[in-house]
Amino acid sequence: MENRTRLRGPRFALDGQQLRKIPPFEFENWAVIALGGIPNKTQVGDMGIDGRIYPVGASPNDGDKLTPELDFMDDWYPIQVKQMDRVGRPDIDSFEAAMMRTRRKKGFFVGFDFSGDALTEIDGFFRRKHIVVIPPTVREIRDEHIAQKLA
Repeated sequence: MENRTRLRGPRFALDGQQLRKIPPFEFENWAVIALGGIPNKTQVGDMGIDGRIYPVGASPNDGDKLTPELDFMDDWYPIQVKQMDRVGRPDIDSFEAAMMRTRRKKGFFVGFDFSGDALTEIDGFFRRKHIVVIPPTVREIRDEHIAQKLA
């Protein structure tokens, strides 16, 4: 039970090897919360999105909806988390499809590392579609060196 408590915040004592061994859903929750996001309640059938980040400056659009006070809830960034040593291009392709399906302009993909093909695809996707995929690594999150990537 003690380990579960430590997983809830971004600052914790687990190293990379320990993070590789925890159950996948706990790892997803750890990564999403560490980025400042909210994990999905359902772990199966999440359509490639493990969590969401709601920007602090989100404000409702002017519209004629019945519940305009909830308009800000459509301003969010998807988070995908993979508990694998090297995220590959097919993983990035799937996330890009999820981003396009949900009409997001910025998203985060967390992994222990990324292949060269994955990083090339992230760059190409931005050039083709003007959609940003930010690839923070577990080490960057653990060491709290992600501020520049989150901007």
